[in-house]
Amino acid sequence: MKKLLALCLAMLLTLSLFVGAYADEKVTLTFAETMTSPERTLVLEDAIKAYEADHPNVTIELVSPPYESAETKVASMLAAGQEVDIVEIRDNSVGAWINNGFLYKLDDLVADWDGKDQLVDAALLAGASMGDATFFIPQYLYVKALMVRTDILDKLGVTEMPTTTDEFLAVCKQITDPSKGQYAFALRGIGSPCKTTDIMFATEVPNLRLDNFYLTEDGTFYMDTDGGRKALANYLDLFQNCCPPDSVNWGYNDQINGFVSGTTPFLVQDPDAVGSVSGSLSPDQYTAIPMPLGDSGTRYLDYGFAGLAVAANSEHPAEAFDFVKYMISAEVNASICEFYGALPVNKGAYEASAMFELPVYKAWADEMADEHTVFTKFPLEDPRFTEYASTVHLAAIQSYLLGQSTAEDMIKTCKDFWGY
Repeated sequence: MKKLLALCLAMLLTLSLFVGAYADEKVTLTFAETMTSPERTLVLEDAIKAYEADHPNVTIELVSPPYESAETKVASMLAAGQEVDIVEIRDNSVGAWINNGFLYKLDDLVADWDGKDQLVDAALLAGASMGDATFFIPQYLYVKALMVRTDILDKLGVTEMPTTTDEFLAVCKQITDPSKGQYAFALRGIGSPCKTTDIMFATEVPNLRLDNFYLTEDGTFYMDTDGGRKALANYLDLFQNCCPPDSVNWGYNDQINGFVSGTTPFLVQDPDAVGSVSGSLSPDQYTAIPMPLGDSGTRYLDYGFAGLAVAANSEHPAEAFDFVKYMISAEVNASICEFYGALPVNKGAYEASAMFELPVYKAWADEMADEHTVFTKFPLEDPRFTEYASTVHLAAIQSYLLGQSTAEDMIKTCKDFWGY
């Protein structure tokens, strides 16, 4: 009887120890970013420290691959089944990541999340843009505009901002003087330059489809038109006569450096670029203006986004989603976007920050409300889009700019890839 009592006491003690250990279980979550820059990584680390302070049993390990290879690196980690819990996703690759089974289906977790009602409508639309299921929550919203170093243009005698593509090219040629190290345009050479080139090309082409940037309403591939050919010729002219020769190999950080230094006082970018330049430039040195209009009389803009997702192989999806919710809460969303410059998705973030009322952001508001602006979309849901953006189009545009192929070669390469 004594032995049985002792055994029961031992079992109870073991059970109590097990329950206590479980209650105090330490959870480590791996967070992989794909939009890496040294300054931005510091902002994420500060947000992580604040989360860990409120969640002492949770440790967030941040993985920060170099920007230009970050998406490839993170995709490789997911494909190999490495321990990843939270990932940043971008609109140009999310379709492929979903199709490859990299992301966790969030519907049940979202259904129990009261905070979803605090998101702007555009964020909810983007989150549901890849089919019936929700695999990510947008964190930032993007629309392209033309950023301008007004102080440099003033010094170079430019008094009026270009409103058309012809005026833009003329101003770029006017201010370019390679002998003085002065160029005009911060070309995007690597990464996914189609997000810039397609917007600049498309404005010369009338009647694009609203559901596909690459087709006109009659089903013609947009480059394979008179307007498309003019746009290609203009872009080559712009590169050869108005851009640093090495900009064919420029990524995001190179563009920002060129803009901040004044070497290239024109830059096509999303509002997140404001955060990247605001530490080096004062508000009176730069601004943004709507994208120039081409012969179509229309500027076509896509609705870009980046967001957060839970990895399909995460062993802690509920804890990972809790961190996602924290990152999109009003104050954190506002704080990160104040640095990053992208448009927040949490309605409360706009109340928490006066930053988005600054004049530099007026261009995005103006062009979105302009009657000449039409929103269309890239075929993100097509699993081939990532390959097109990061490989096919990239190789084609670089070959064309370097004189290794013709405009017709580029048109054929891109058109044949899609089978249009």
